[in-house]
Formats: sequence, structure tokens, C-alpha cells
Amino acid sequence: MGVIIEKLPQLAQELPAGEFLLTKMDEVINWARSNSLWPLTFGTSCCAIEVMMAVGASRHDLARFGAEVVRASPRQADLLILAGTIVKRMAPLLRTLYEQMPEPKYVIATGACTISGGPFIYHSYTTIRGADTIIPVDVYIPGCPPRPESLLYGLLTLQKMIKQGETIKKPGIRHRPVTSEIPPGVTLENIKAEMIELLERDANVNVHQIAMTNSIRT
Repeated sequence: MGVIIEKLPQLAQELPAGEFLLTKMDEVINWARSNSLWPLTFGTSCCAIEVMMAVGASRHDLARFGAEVVRASPRQADLLILAGTIVKRMAPLLRTLYEQMPEPKYVIATGACTISGGPFIYHSYTTIRGADTIIPVDVYIPGCPPRPESLLYGLLTLQKMIKQGETIKKPGIRHRPVTSEIPPGVTLENIKAEMIELLERDANVNVHQIAMTNSIRT
């Protein structure tokens, strides 16, 4: 009781015999769920190494937010963290894992490849154009790769949504997605434009420059 009153002081009612909690059951359940997330990681490429492994290490300490119990089974998890490129042959497996998770369940999409297909959407016939075409996504964390702090902020954003009841939907209904905070003045259109510029620039190969570089190395 002391922990609950410490975290939710505005809900505690004082009486001569002590204190008791007066609130709606939904608020208590949402508070408990938001602070006891059990994640299932679905990492396929670089973001899984750059972000997931770093967040789980001691420097960033994911355990502070009650999400350190990473489960290997979808039946024991309520949070699915996606990172990396998703190809068409993986899509049925991802959908199966999501359907095996008990309700309520939440999804965080980490990195450009998971959100939109990343740089592979232009010349690849196997890449899925975003995880939200397969399963519902609650929070998007843009970046290539995003910093570990971005995943922590995305987790805090999801916890806030759970506490406010914004993710409580009937099974099968798509959740309202939220983009985790990006630097001020930078929009998703800026990020897409920068990606296109880099792709066009890298596609123009200077053969003479490469030949000179190789001759210097030899």
C-alpha cells in the first residue's frame, strides 16, 4: 500500500484509522500493466545489435522501467519490440508470434527498416514496407539506427499511453500509433528526403575515382 500511495499520492484518502485508495479499477490496472511489461524481442539486423543490446546493458539499465524480464516465448510476453528489416518470408512468422501473445499486447517498431523498409524499399522485391502492414504498431522510434535513449523514450511513451488507457482496444482493432519524439524542427518528411538524397548520391558511382583509390592502395 505504501508503494501505491507513493506513486499515486493524488488518489490516497486520509482517515483517522489510516489511508485507503479510492480510484477506478481501470486506473490501477493500467498503472500495474505499464510498470510490468514483459518484452519479446524480434531483431533481424543492425538495430537489434545497436539498440536492443545496448539498452539491456548496465549503462542504460532497462530494469528501471520494469521491462527487464525479456521472454523467449510469446505466450509469456505482452510487449513485442521489432528491430531490423522484415522480408516477406518473415511476415507470416511475425504475424504468428503476435497472435500467440495474450491480450493486452503492445508493439514498438524501432528503426527505419522496421517502420518503412528503410533504404531497401526502392530496389528490393522482398522487403516489407513497414511492420504496420502486418501487425498493429503502438509506438514508432525513427532512426538508422536510433540511439538507445530513443528506445527508452519510446518505452516511456508506451507506458504513458497505457496509463491513460489509449491502448485498451478490443482484440483485432488496430491501436493508434504514436511517433516517439525526434529533434525539434525535424519531420518525417525531412528524414525521407534525406534518405532519398543519400540513395541518389550513392547510386552515382565515380569509376575514375574508384580506380585511382585502388591504384593508391596497391
